[in-house]
Amino acid sequence: MADSFIVGDAGGTKTQWRVVRNGEISQFNTIGYNAYTHDLSDLKESILQNLESELKDDSPVFFYAAGVDTEEQKEEVEDELGEVLGENLHVRNDLVGASRALCGDEPGNVCILGTGSNACYYNGKRVNKVSASLGYVLGDEGSGAYLGKKLMMGVFREQLPKEIIEAFQEEFNLTSHKAIQQIYHKPKPNHFLASFAPFVFKHKSHPEIYRLIYDAFVDFHNAFFFRNQYAAETFHFSGSIAYHFSDILRQVGNDRGFHIQNIVETPIAGLVLFHQNHG
Repeated sequence: MADSFIVGDAGGTKTQWRVVRNGEISQFNTIGYNAYTHDLSDLKESILQNLESELKDDSPVFFYAAGVDTEEQKEEVEDELGEVLGENLHVRNDLVGASRALCGDEPGNVCILGTGSNACYYNGKRVNKVSASLGYVLGDEGSGAYLGKKLMMGVFREQLPKEIIEAFQEEFNLTSHKAIQQIYHKPKPNHFLASFAPFVFKHKSHPEIYRLIYDAFVDFHNAFFFRNQYAAETFHFSGSIAYHFSDILRQVGNDRGFHIQNIVETPIAGLVLFHQNHG
């Protein structure tokens, strides 16, 4: 059993770190990272600010992040972050991390529903992508960004009930022009879209908002598992959207006939256990 290592799980908003030293666990947070939308230099600076005192030996560091989909991307991240995290750095994408945390050595469908969305089939050792995620413009069905997009479409096209539109404007005072400017001309538009997920959660008991959430999860299942050979396998979910909307997500599973086992907000605790058992 491994007793000294560091593991980091990067989401779009923050990266959670656990430092394990002889069985004792410390926790730290840095800024988030996605290989497609974030700058590695910002993450390096944040690591030095928050973790530098922990980087004093050659203990292995396991880092999981969205967007690290190719060998070239993995090597780039390892080279850059190796300058601050050391040479004993192992980088994998977030689907591998979620799979190891949720399934261990068992097979299953592993899904991420956070700022963005993604899914894979995990055979107990390796990840097989089931469909392309495509990002917040072309895909990310069921994610926080997707919920925010659907909410604003309903508000600005006046397709949602009057009381929802009034509540939205009372809270955000946002015009369609301002929203479009934010999305097309400011950094991290996916984060801007996902920032409306708490409003969706607050009003999820309203029939129209419930339907918006329900349909978003149906869209997710159709996007990744329509006519998929693994669709009959058990499902596991990680991410803030899956966790906070778990009641509706499980209802979609029941209605569409797929079995959901685990739903966690973050895989970090499962990753610590995995690396304690596997080194």
